[in-house]
Amino acid sequence: MSDVRAMLACLANEEVARLFASLVLANGPEQSLSPARKEKAMKSLVQSGLITTDDSAAGRLNVVEIRAALAALRSATSDGASPWLDENGRIKRFPRRPAERAEFLEEIGVQAVRAHERISESELNDRLASLTDDIPTLRRYLVVHGVLDRSVDGSSYWRAATAERGESGSSDRRGV
Repeated sequence: MSDVRAMLACLANEEVARLFASLVLANGPEQSLSPARKEKAMKSLVQSGLITTDDSAAGRLNVVEIRAALAALRSATSDGASPWLDENGRIKRFPRRPAERAEFLEEIGVQAVRAHERISESELNDRLASLTDDIPTLRRYLVVHGVLDRSVDGSSYWRAATAERGESGSSDRRGV
């Protein structure tokens, strides 16, 4: 899932926010930005999860990621603490109950990999490093529990498609 802080940081940057507004309002890219600044702002918007691009390279509002970010905020306990995370937001233990474990891993997967994003194993490892020192175990749990799919050779990862999310995709859960 996209980080809500990154979304808000994009909107707090005047140049990036202008580009975002022009994309959302379908008026085309902001004309007052140089091509280099426009490209940098576009990259920030895509990385934050606020917009998504397709083959046309035109951006559109990424409602799925924004809703996922808001859902994650709502699912946090009232004091923001999780029984599974330490005070630094790192995993201290995994839930024992299967339903709780599945929900916890789904939240991690959504944070680590955006919808329709395919990333390398090393990039996934970098993203998971902020959550745990035992990256291989967490990566394996995400694949085995159907949160992430991976290529046969383990070189790339993406969010698993499920009927509940209404996404499509293939699956190869042969271990990590």
